[in-house]
Amino acid sequence: SSGINAEYILLAGPAPKTTIPMASLDKMKREFEYWYPLDLRVSGKDLVPNHLTYAVYNHVAMWPESKDKWIQGIRANGHLLLNSEKMSKSTGNFMTLTDAIDAFSADGMRLALADSGDSVEDANFVSGTADAAIIRLYTLVESRR
Repeated sequence: SSGINAEYILLAGPAPKTTIPMASLDKMKREFEYWYPLDLRVSGKDLVPNHLTYAVYNHVAMWPESKDKWIQGIRANGHLLLNSEKMSKSTGNFMTLTDAIDAFSADGMRLALADSGDSVEDANFVSGTADAAIIRLYTLVESRR
């Protein structure tokens, strides 16, 4: 059953009797062991009272004696505003990451996002800041030639 397979993969239980090849189960177990524990769980501030809290409860319940499997840290961040307005597809105030990189370059985006804020307050991505970042990058590169 899937519960027995999960016990083998997640809880170091005995090898199950199953039609799933042991090589597949062993691969899943290695993947799990590679990615766990979570060093840092990052999510939006609106998920603190539900998803993030229950993630802690679930990890403690699954591994009560194995603190090394518990989430090591949690970081909550605010939402992202676009030009001081809530991003929303329905209002048209929306930009995909691909659109943003096409418009401002990857480095321009990095600078603009770094400047937009990094606390639990809502970050504000401003197109003018991204444009200015591109100009500053260009000027810096040209001054070094």
